[in-house]
Amino acid sequence: MASLTRAGYLDVDVKMLVEKVNQIYRQKGGFVQLTLTGEPVKPYPYFRFDGKIIKGPPISETRFRAVEEVPHKETVVSVDAAARILFDAGSFKIVTAKVAGGVWRGVERVKLMDTIKRVKVVESLDEAADWLAEVELEAVAGLVKSYPGALVLLDRPLVFRSGTMSAKAYRRLVERDWRVVGMPKSSSIRLSSGESALGYVSRLGSKMFRDMAWSYYPLIEDEKLGIGIGAVKLSPSGPVFRLDVAWELSLRADFEYLSGMLAYLQDFTSPGYPLPLKIVHNLSRISDDELSMDRELLLEELGISSKASIASKLLEDSGGSEFKAKYLWGGIP
Repeated sequence: MASLTRAGYLDVDVKMLVEKVNQIYRQKGGFVQLTLTGEPVKPYPYFRFDGKIIKGPPISETRFRAVEEVPHKETVVSVDAAARILFDAGSFKIVTAKVAGGVWRGVERVKLMDTIKRVKVVESLDEAADWLAEVELEAVAGLVKSYPGALVLLDRPLVFRSGTMSAKAYRRLVERDWRVVGMPKSSSIRLSSGESALGYVSRLGSKMFRDMAWSYYPLIEDEKLGIGIGAVKLSPSGPVFRLDVAWELSLRADFEYLSGMLAYLQDFTSPGYPLPLKIVHNLSRISDDELSMDRELLLEELGISSKASIASKLLEDSGGSEFKAKYLWGGIP
């Protein structure tokens, strides 16, 4: 405590912080809810979405399954999109997205689509997220037309806000019998105990399946949302990922078998992660140089011939941009 005070922190703030953190952990560790038979209650997973709390069943060891690779020649369509802000004008933002996709037959690559660049004015982060999902799903729709019943592999949760274009695009895919799977790199699902659901399941799975791949299902099942959510460890040395499946797929496909199919697709330079997803993720990246070039091109489109131009007004609203210094104070060509 004294060391923080010497570093310039107020003594009263430090004392209050220490007391608060101690209180939080005393509460977590000092009270265990019991069942009617006197056994500890298992925590249940939940997440907040679209103003609602979606709950899953209590965590249970019986939901774990060992996973073995399932060699296959199934058609796999994988798409990913990355987004970055071109300009932040306060009341609105101009966002760019780069979309990459490809088709595989088992582990054999069939084709890669040319990357697509998209741009849009948005007023909120929610609007930007909805739009990014929409352009991703539009790219999927363009690819899967030639591959009926393909397994569609995405790097995102399969939850979309009701009434959005992304939600409608997703439903069209599912209704036409494409098997849609989402494998996001992060998850907002937590347990009623307050900790990360994936972290808890990961520790439990490591105790039960040492040096083995495994799956856990379900963390969440919700017919209204049209989704089943589980967890997978596709390689003994790999991390644990959340795995979303469309509701219709969860009803007719064995989660363990599906996990085995994905394990067969893994990239052994990145154990536990499917190669198609890794490739499209790398192709969709927007570098700093590419972002700078896109900003300059956009300014040319808007016109930078005078200080009264729309481009100049955009730069004024986008405080802190290196383009503001270049074009307004560095002279307009």
